[in-house]
Amino acid sequence: MLAEISAADGSGRELATSHGGAYSAVPFCRESRWALVKIRMTQIAGQLSDTERRLLTEAILQAPKKPENVIEVGTWLGGGSTLHILRALQRNGAGHLWGVEANRSIYEQMLANIRAAAPEVCDRFTPVFGFSQDVLPQWIKTQKPASTVDFVFLDGGNHPGEQIKEFHLLDRLIPAGGQLMAHDAIVRKGKWLVPYVSLLDNWESHLHSDSSEVGLFHAKKTAGAPSSASLRAARAKLFRMQCSPMEIAAGIMPSPVCGFILNLLPTRFVKFLYHGFK
Repeated sequence: MLAEISAADGSGRELATSHGGAYSAVPFCRESRWALVKIRMTQIAGQLSDTERRLLTEAILQAPKKPENVIEVGTWLGGGSTLHILRALQRNGAGHLWGVEANRSIYEQMLANIRAAAPEVCDRFTPVFGFSQDVLPQWIKTQKPASTVDFVFLDGGNHPGEQIKEFHLLDRLIPAGGQLMAHDAIVRKGKWLVPYVSLLDNWESHLHSDSSEVGLFHAKKTAGAPSSASLRAARAKLFRMQCSPMEIAAGIMPSPVCGFILNLLPTRFVKFLYHGFK
């Protein structure tokens, strides 16, 4: 059930659904107790390494065309990708970020963090609460037919299918010259997206496997659509990955059964299955 969705006009507003289904606007940058704190925070928690933050910032600052519309899935507490995207947009003097977060308590803390740490960038930010598969289609419906998404950063849930779904939702809106970055690229979260996009010949892909222990994927779109051959190859690769015995078993077994089996396995092996760490 969609709880909140962003404004379409880039005004930095947060829109909440009422029980009747209508939207009521609540200014994100309104005065609040958090905005009036005496001690300004200069650092807030974030999950990206220093190298990944630099790569993310450079991707925005060095883009041939300044990104206007930016989508981020998985803000966490705001100190990693969210804050660095916003500060890069501010340095560019252009662009607006819509940041999606599905955990209510983390979402609320992220809002407080951004308001307190970087009030100067609030007008460039629209927070969106909910799961990406729910809120992205609704956000897309609010956009004008010719609207584009110039930059996408994916760092949501750990299931590899989530990044694939997010990519398929947004790909048609990304123009040639647009960019895609995805965190946790060498662990379970990115194990479907990275090989899939790498096989599409209208994307120029690079995997920063040494940026951190989880890796960062960066791809630039070079053409509007892939060739038929590369699309078939990417789909075939994705199908094989989805049909692996472990994925099939996880998909058909009830969650309590999966949990019971995982509890019987060594912690190190569970960590490998879930995250991809050895």
